Amino acid sequence: METDSLFDETYEVIFPLIYRFVSIRVPKPDVEDVSAEIIVKVWRGLPDIEKKDALKAWALKIATHQIVDYYRTHKRASVMTLEEIPKPLPQESDQSETWATLLSVGEALAKLTPQQVNVIQLRLIEGFSAGEVAEILGTTHQAVDSLLYRAKKGFRKIYQGNTDKGGRG
Repeated sequence: METDSLFDETYEVIFPLIYRFVSIRVPKPDVEDVSAEIIVKVWRGLPDIEKKDALKAWALKIATHQIVDYYRTHKRASVMTLEEIPKPLPQESDQSETWATLLSVGEALAKLTPQQVNVIQLRLIEGFSAGEVAEILGTTHQAVDSLLYRAKKGFRKIYQGNTDKGGRG
């Protein structure tokens, strides 16, 4: 019984994070399967984790490796199509401006490198520290800071319509 409640607690803490992380990187039909595989790996490795407060960062590190494995076996491009970008929920008011912004952001992110998208999501959206992101991505704190700077600069150029330079440099 205690194992079930521990699983439920772990699932509630990490599943939304894992699902968001995977949904940006994997084609829509495979998001749930890949997320489930990651949850299983996290659950199996949970007894071996030393710092329970690092659960989210550790789970995202597993997710990063699982996504690499996914693309290694599926041989697909990791770019999300515009049709796969989650659409805003319909509301009574006109959402055309929100939809246009969402499309613009999605197009700009699609032009960045996967590492730049990772660092933007982990640092700016999920709120991880540079040290935690470095651990997840297997790099250094300084590399994360540099990558975030270049990602923000590249995103800004692309988003403002200067797509000739992009964010890959």
